[in-house]
Amino acid sequence: MGRASVPTKLSIGRWFYWMGVHPLHGNQVEVAGLAPATGCQQPWLQHSWQAADRMGREELAMAIVTAENNIETQLGYRLLPSWEEDEWRATVRPYDPTLVNISGATARGYRQIVKGKWGHFITGGVETKTLIAAGVAIGWSDADGDGYDETGTVPVPPITVPTTVTDPCEIAIYYPGKAAANEWEIRAVSVSIAAGLVTITFRRENTVLETKQEMMGAKAVDGLDDAMFLDEVDIYRRWNDPQTQVTMMWEPTGSCDCGSTTCPQCIYAVQAGCLHLRGEPIGSLIAYTPATWDAAAQAFYSTEWSVGRLPDIVKLYYLAGLGGRADCPRRSMDWLWEKTVADYAAALMERPICDCATASDRVTKAQADLAFSGGASELSSYNLSSSDLDNPFGTRRGAVMAWKQVKQHAAGRVVHA
Repeated sequence: MGRASVPTKLSIGRWFYWMGVHPLHGNQVEVAGLAPATGCQQPWLQHSWQAADRMGREELAMAIVTAENNIETQLGYRLLPSWEEDEWRATVRPYDPTLVNISGATARGYRQIVKGKWGHFITGGVETKTLIAAGVAIGWSDADGDGYDETGTVPVPPITVPTTVTDPCEIAIYYPGKAAANEWEIRAVSVSIAAGLVTITFRRENTVLETKQEMMGAKAVDGLDDAMFLDEVDIYRRWNDPQTQVTMMWEPTGSCDCGSTTCPQCIYAVQAGCLHLRGEPIGSLIAYTPATWDAAAQAFYSTEWSVGRLPDIVKLYYLAGLGGRADCPRRSMDWLWEKTVADYAAALMERPICDCATASDRVTKAQADLAFSGGASELSSYNLSSSDLDNPFGTRRGAVMAWKQVKQHAAGRVVHA
């Protein structure tokens, strides 16, 4: 997995996978005779200042986030479904500025729409984390018999989850006592729910103690020493709560119709409602309507506008983004974009990943500057168009390859050079 204070969509562990970094070494773990930390297989540390001659996981996370943000800005949609909160959008006004829409509907009688900032709309709602069990003990086992207890299992035995929890992809585990903050999630877990019982398995190297990662004199931890790893985790349900989808807002008119001198000014009148998609998901054309949430029925029911005209502003709360791999499409990025982000992040790095003469061949290739115009080998190796070299991501190979993918997949959108 690899932990960092800046959460990434592409996990650090998956970056290690694509760059050919040993998962134990990437997570600061060594096992004598199995994965010794020697040469360029030395352990990655949490911070660059802990080993000033090479990258740390925090610096790597910043490169990954930068790559993700740059790609998403050009695509117009997230690389993995994400919750967008408090997104302000102006409503559609009548063509004649002297008119006011008092019905809240179009000329055809349909609900008015706004365009969400991010494409591939999925549903309205907000991210919610519900504690299932805290301080659950981890059971370690050696599935392949190599002497390293690589498999963690929680809980042992399985525990009962609420009947509302049926999707294994909604189950997440975190370092204990961290209130399920995203940066403390233990990712790359396998979850099964059978007859209301949940079982979770994960890799041992993803649970190195925080104290061992953050200490001044940080070094590799012994993978055979249980004291170097967590002995318990917190289990949460991470899910979309549909109750909050849109807040409709009316600007005050500047006068009090009731004749009172105490009616509020300089604040919006507000009303809750619900959202639904109109047209293709990629466009995120979202219709809004006033509605009240019925907790018992788990549904919205129609209500009247609280102000007798179309709202001026709507605040949106929704889940949107490109679905990923089939196992957990809302949590596992598509293979193509994983590779693209990994290469682009490598191209953004400004420090070596280790202090030896040779680094990961994949990283070295991603960092090659294709705009270099001197030297026989470079002149004979690269033959790219000016449009690929003159792109907003830069001229290193990983950046150029990312730009090619963006141009190919930004369907219906203008990409900005």
